[in-house]
Amino acid sequence: MASTYPVTISANAEAAQTGARAARAAASRSGASRYTKWAIALFFVVLFVPGSFYVGVRMTPFRLYLILMALPMVLRFRADPTVRITLVDVLVFLAIAWRSLALLVNHQASEILNAGASFIELFFAYLLGRVFVRSAEDYRFFFRCFLVLLVALLPFALLELVTYTRVLRRVFGIFLAQPVEVISGPAIRFGLMRVQASFDHAVLFGLICSIGFANLFYIYHGKFFRRMSYTGFAGFMTLLAISSSSMLALVIQVGLIGYEIVLRRLWAKWFLLGSAVIFFLLSFEIIFSMSIGDYIATELALNQAGAETRLDQIYYGLKEVYRYPVFGIGLNTPALPFWRSDIFDNFWLYTAVRFGLPSLGFIAGAFGLHFLYIVFQRSDDVDYAMLRRGYAIALAATIVLIGSIPLWGSALVFVMAYFGAGAWFYDRPRGALDGRRAAPPRERGRPASAAPARPARAARPSR
Repeated sequence: MASTYPVTISANAEAAQTGARAARAAASRSGASRYTKWAIALFFVVLFVPGSFYVGVRMTPFRLYLILMALPMVLRFRADPTVRITLVDVLVFLAIAWRSLALLVNHQASEILNAGASFIELFFAYLLGRVFVRSAEDYRFFFRCFLVLLVALLPFALLELVTYTRVLRRVFGIFLAQPVEVISGPAIRFGLMRVQASFDHAVLFGLICSIGFANLFYIYHGKFFRRMSYTGFAGFMTLLAISSSSMLALVIQVGLIGYEIVLRRLWAKWFLLGSAVIFFLLSFEIIFSMSIGDYIATELALNQAGAETRLDQIYYGLKEVYRYPVFGIGLNTPALPFWRSDIFDNFWLYTAVRFGLPSLGFIAGAFGLHFLYIVFQRSDDVDYAMLRRGYAIALAATIVLIGSIPLWGSALVFVMAYFGAGAWFYDRPRGALDGRRAAPPRERGRPASAAPARPARAARPSR
């Protein structure tokens, strides 16, 4: 009889602690829902605004926003009991920290502000997606804001297309300083101007728009008209960049979507696809004595001179990586032929040349591990599975696309936020699967901590 009371008190205390943790998590989610929406919506607003202003240093709207939100995001990351630090988080932090360290090693104190600004922009853009997108509803709201951004950019994009004028930059140029336009290839193709809207280059505009294609296709999987309209709209906006790289991203996504629909019942479909792609690439190089990249550059690219420039950049860029493998060359001028510019149209090569192989290894490892985590997730929730497919397909196309284009400014910030916004697929809190059509869960028995502890019965007094 005496031994019953400690057991009862311990069980009740454990149940109270479990209930308190669940209550705090639920209160955090419900109380922060409006705050979360405001944070995400304002992020897309600052992406809409091109230009910068000076407050002792050059400040862009998205950089100012991330500086102001840095402390709240860190506190939210620490206070949310449903968020755990993953290996992907560690790799992202190391990649961005090494990038800043490489700037300091190559340029000492002259680039200390640039190193700090680079860390704030990239890491806190990732953290924004990491801490504010924690459920399916948050993820859908993220892409509703994305869709609103594209709609807001549409009239400026159409005017830019036919008037040969950067209309949005002209408007905000009244108040903000606009960067010098980066010329990489012709600005006009087929008699139309390549649209860049609020981003720093047309290929960056095409990249951002292409990310919405597969995501919108799967987010609105239960609504045929919206699905086709929104997906087609994202594809149309992507084509306004008139870029072969952006078109390649659409082709990849269309192919993966069709493949997934046709072989949805086959459990090993992605393994078979990966094996087939590797076999095709090797066979193509053996039969035609050229890589698939060389073939695209010489036969399929809209701008053959630009494609040949990319091949030269790879050749000479690898030489620079061999000479400076640890911290790269920083912002110094690379040893490229005099007839080539010092812009690397390859994000992965750019990272290795400028910041060294460790930075490339960390960021490539983060992208690869993040992708594998998402691909190998399993759930009975149908809506979750649809969102996961859309994210993975768009991410795969993005990984390929940034291998043929540069990535900087607001476009790089958005890609990092999108990267962080996918972490909830494998680091999700209980109740995050708020899909509209969920399959019944399997009976597997709940762990002891999931159910409230029952108080022990009091022993009957003996007669």
